[in-house]
Amino acid sequence: MSQNDILGASPKTLSFTEVLTSDCVSIDVRSPKEFLEGSLPGAINIPVFDNEERELVGTIYRFGGRDEAIDTGFDLVTSRLSTLLAELEPYRGERIAVFCARGGMRSRSVVNLLNLKGYDAIQVEGGYKAYRQLVLKELERYSAECIVLHGLTGTGKTRILQYLDNVIDLEDLAQHQSSLFGGLNRSPRTQKSFDSYLFAKIVTLDKGPVFVEGESRKMGGVFLPKGVADSMKRGHHVLVTASVETRVSRILEDYPVEDEQTVEKIEAILNSMRRKLGHGLVDRMIVLLSHGNLAELVRLLLVEYYDKRYGNSMARNMFELELSSEDIPDTAEKLLNYRNSLLR
Repeated sequence: MSQNDILGASPKTLSFTEVLTSDCVSIDVRSPKEFLEGSLPGAINIPVFDNEERELVGTIYRFGGRDEAIDTGFDLVTSRLSTLLAELEPYRGERIAVFCARGGMRSRSVVNLLNLKGYDAIQVEGGYKAYRQLVLKELERYSAECIVLHGLTGTGKTRILQYLDNVIDLEDLAQHQSSLFGGLNRSPRTQKSFDSYLFAKIVTLDKGPVFVEGESRKMGGVFLPKGVADSMKRGHHVLVTASVETRVSRILEDYPVEDEQTVEKIEAILNSMRRKLGHGLVDRMIVLLSHGNLAELVRLLLVEYYDKRYGNSMARNMFELELSSEDIPDTAEKLLNYRNSLLR
């Protein structure tokens, strides 16, 4: 197999938007380091070069020139052809969308190789860098009509969203529940990954009003893009309420404490709150945690911390509708009726 067979031909291409709305299998052939910084939602990393090889080719390109870098890259690719093909074999019979950093030689070589081997493969235009620019541009100018759910911690806003359609679940996209304890038993996403998942969700939504949970601009380690934050600020604001007992019960279900490692994480978070809550209250909470009295611990956290903090911020909103969430399906039905009234 010659260098021209793999690098010479220009394969068929698709845009990233077309890939996101199709049933293609997305293959990211960048190095593992590049992939971890951010990729297409659901993409599978099958790198052409490992981290060290990528740096080597880049160094040769800078100091030895393009042709020498191409020759080195080709030698590296051909040395692991069997490994590449073995990793791609599970996707034979599916349409494969391949991308690299700039839509250059890495993705082109893999697409041409796959097509020579009887696969249905296409190259994604512009590579990840073009995709990142597209994501930032679209999120910046996002301006959909939003129905924004507000409520104290534990009122079940996320549960309500699960009964609705045309929804953006920001906490799920961020893999963080937007609180001090929001990262427990989760793997919070990077800003690039969060933006990618958010954009991928937005392109699938209808043009009608979108349901979204009210969030601050910062969620764990990520920030809401300005266009999304502004759309939420302009939206129709709905207040969701529930009794303290119901909220405690839901939080215990949402934050299961099933091992000692989780207990240690909770204790560390509680200790970090000493300046806000005082040593006496935190000491009391840690005793409750050690005795397994989680219901009383959650109740104290709600009454002494979350309700005071979020109650003040919610007071600044003007609510068009107020709903009890004691019965989640009933609440969701009322919200759907409310959205229909807006459409009319």
